[in-house]
Amino acid sequence: MKAWLRISLILCLFGTLREIRPSEPFVTEFLLGEWRNITEEQLNQQVYPVGTYSYLAQLVVIFLITDFLRFKPVIILSGLSGISVYAVLLWTSSLEWLQVSQFLYGMYMATEVAYLTYIYAKVDSSKYARVSSYTRIAALTGRFVSGVSSQLLTHFQLMDFRDLNYITFTAQILATFWAFWLPPVQYSIYFHRRGSVAHAARISMTTEKHQQNSPNKKQFRKNLLEASSLIIKHARSAYTRPKVLAWSALYAASLALFVQAQTYVQLLWKFIQDESDNPVTYNGAVEAAQTLLGAGGALAASTLSHAWLPAPAAAIQAAAMFAAAYVANVYVSYVGYIVMGMMFHYTITLASAKIAGQLTDESCFGLIFGINTLFGTGLQALLTLTLVQSLTLPIADQYLVLSVMWLILALMWLLGWLFARQSAPTIDNR
Repeated sequence: MKAWLRISLILCLFGTLREIRPSEPFVTEFLLGEWRNITEEQLNQQVYPVGTYSYLAQLVVIFLITDFLRFKPVIILSGLSGISVYAVLLWTSSLEWLQVSQFLYGMYMATEVAYLTYIYAKVDSSKYARVSSYTRIAALTGRFVSGVSSQLLTHFQLMDFRDLNYITFTAQILATFWAFWLPPVQYSIYFHRRGSVAHAARISMTTEKHQQNSPNKKQFRKNLLEASSLIIKHARSAYTRPKVLAWSALYAASLALFVQAQTYVQLLWKFIQDESDNPVTYNGAVEAAQTLLGAGGALAASTLSHAWLPAPAAAIQAAAMFAAAYVANVYVSYVGYIVMGMMFHYTITLASAKIAGQLTDESCFGLIFGINTLFGTGLQALLTLTLVQSLTLPIADQYLVLSVMWLILALMWLLGWLFARQSAPTIDNR
């Protein structure tokens, strides 16, 4: 078996195991159930926001150290943080420990960047497109399995909402164990480049006779300066391109709105169910359907790649979220969420492809991906601060505001596309 394919399969198995979290489709039901004594208001305003802010704060640090630590230690940390999250959820009950679990969950999500970018440091750039697809498919497979299994186990009363956490906990242990089998990264993109590593090795050999066990601080500072300069160079080169800037803005805005909608959607469903006196929940089936159709949306981005399409996609998301919040029927809300997710996966995949097509240095795609994710997370944290904690809007009103934001995004993208088309009639779709 070819080395790049073997590495991809090992990484993909880790990604699949990491995403097997059947407890997540019913996490709100679990946290508001008999096992804990918290209210919906506490969950909405004191618990979930901790995860959002923790994710943002830790993403900045982890994004910077992932390349320096050469990916594998951060991937292992991802598994360990996952184990910690579900251990806390299973064996504690206080509000304070629940907030600790959200801090750990922020770490768990932030370390995902190492999983998504590790492969770029291990395979040739000619394989980037294929291995990117493999890692995405692996993650979606785990999420689909989680949705289906959680729905079947709860529907047939084989497990309750708390018991699902044992499966998630076990999957995180297996993922962490499997991460140790990943080949170490000798050369990374910025801090441990091939030229600088070889040069440092030569210096180490010549100084070893005179400085036993003494770190070469001068060489370290030089490598740090070179890496920082290269990061700034790549970022400046990318973001001075108008198309990269436009598609990156779309990427960040779409990510922020989707994550905000996904984080609190179970509270919306519970509110609708309580109002309509409908106790039957199909959260797992909905997440499975959203994952499957989301993969279809991502696939469609490879064929439906016209630059104007994000505008109608965002408009559809606005309509879907409006119906999900306004119509007092949980099945309508389910469908709205699925449609919104499918359009998100289409948009985010298309934006990623357009950005990659504009980059002259393929090695900087992971950097731009990380920066865009950071900005998207920052926007989502701002939405949380404004809608949830400052205005303290009712859950249905939060989704009505999100639908308006999607509509604004659709109008802005359409106007921008029309302006670009008018100013440059021969412009291509890239």
